[in-house]
Amino acid sequence: MIHRVVSITDGSPTFEKPLSDILSTLKPGGAIQTLDPNEYVTSRQRRWYKGICLKGLSDWSGDTPSEWDMRVKAVCADGLLKTEKIYINSVNTFNRLTTKGVGKRNMTQFIEQILSKAIEMDWPVVSPDSELRKESR
Repeated sequence: MIHRVVSITDGSPTFEKPLSDILSTLKPGGAIQTLDPNEYVTSRQRRWYKGICLKGLSDWSGDTPSEWDMRVKAVCADGLLKTEKIYINSVNTFNRLTTKGVGKRNMTQFIEQILSKAIEMDWPVVSPDSELRKESR
């Protein structure tokens, strides 16, 4: 189960529910994963890209989110994303762009490029909230 962080105070998250309520729902052997503020924002940026941007483009055009993922990355990545080697078998491999492991600054610039290209190409892309578009220095 995911519990939404509503704020981060002194480096500690504050959740929608009291922490004691969250902890009481853990099963034996359960764990809590916490993210630092930059990881949290970057995670939300990736979710916006996959769940809102790509899904919206897919719904609009009828093409799959995977097809849109390749198109968007081809025209908007501009050195901002990492390359991941995919192994088909022991002989055949290919590289693809991925958002995994990409930091907040590059994800922010990637989102800005997507929004710019959306205006240019008349794509129906909904902009994420401003918090996801702030660069960390």
